[in-house]
Amino acid sequence: MIISLSMNTKIPTVTVLMAAYNSERYISQAIQSVLDQSYTDFELLIIDDGSTDGTLEKIKIYKDNRIRILQNESNNGVVYTRNRALLEANGEFIAIMDSDDMATTDRLETLLNKFYENPELALIGSHAKVIDANGDLTGHLIKVETNPELLKYRLLFGNSFAHSSVMMRTDVFREFNGYRVPLAEDYDLFFRISTKYPVLNLDRALLLYREHLQGISKKYAAELENQLMPIKGNTLELLGFPTDTKYQKMLTSPFDWPNIKTKDYRDFYIQLFNRITPTDRQRSLDVQKFIFERWYDVIMRNGGRNTLSLFFTKPFFEWKYITAKQLRRALKNTIKNLFK
Repeated sequence: MIISLSMNTKIPTVTVLMAAYNSERYISQAIQSVLDQSYTDFELLIIDDGSTDGTLEKIKIYKDNRIRILQNESNNGVVYTRNRALLEANGEFIAIMDSDDMATTDRLETLLNKFYENPELALIGSHAKVIDANGDLTGHLIKVETNPELLKYRLLFGNSFAHSSVMMRTDVFREFNGYRVPLAEDYDLFFRISTKYPVLNLDRALLLYREHLQGISKKYAAELENQLMPIKGNTLELLGFPTDTKYQKMLTSPFDWPNIKTKDYRDFYIQLFNRITPTDRQRSLDVQKFIFERWYDVIMRNGGRNTLSLFFTKPFFEWKYITAKQLRRALKNTIKNLFK
């Protein structure tokens, strides 16, 4: 049982934020999954982003007084639409809900209980089970990092949250001025929050994520890459590093950018990881293994005939967390490049 922290019962504890654009096929399932929550003290704030299909009509079928509908005058994009919650959200917490996904019935209750157990947390997400266009489970699971220590390292290199699974404190969302960049807007926001406040993923699947057949087009993927570089620049600035393109690329996969030497990666990684935790003694075995794996990615792409010797580079290498397969591949890569 959850006890609301809000003294005024007319103000909902949670704002479930759903941005919608031409979502008539799936939005009814998304809405119903919110209305079916075991925790009921919420408002469902649906913002229609200038849909041209029957999305709005699907929404208006529901007469539940917890639903609040806003409309953009035209299609302004997801960043603008979600950021309307900076002004409109009434809840102490904001739960993101995409208009084509579905929440498990205990999603809000589970996340709120974790917030109340850990008041220092600013943002919590979870794993997600993948469903197809018909809403059937595919058997696939989107797994996110649940080790909070390792999570802050993974966020340096990429997003470690399933966006539609996330709940965050509304005052933190406003403190960081919401979303900023399209395509990678979630990663940008979540990383910024993580630099100041503890964040967490639960080892539970609280979201049903709908996988679409079309995926991301090549053009879309290229645009995403262009958006990632400024985010990496922001990451570097927050950590006190130069923000030029060279450093941005060293935080971005794949790790085989032209004109960046293996020694550059080594020096940068040592400084980077030391600024988060100064000594190996303060790092768990999982974190030390993750740091080595980032180094391993670099040398397998850039090491050439020196791959094997670079494999044993300190402070990244320790026998206790390397695998025989990694050692064999490093040796094979070395031999292959000897004859080039």
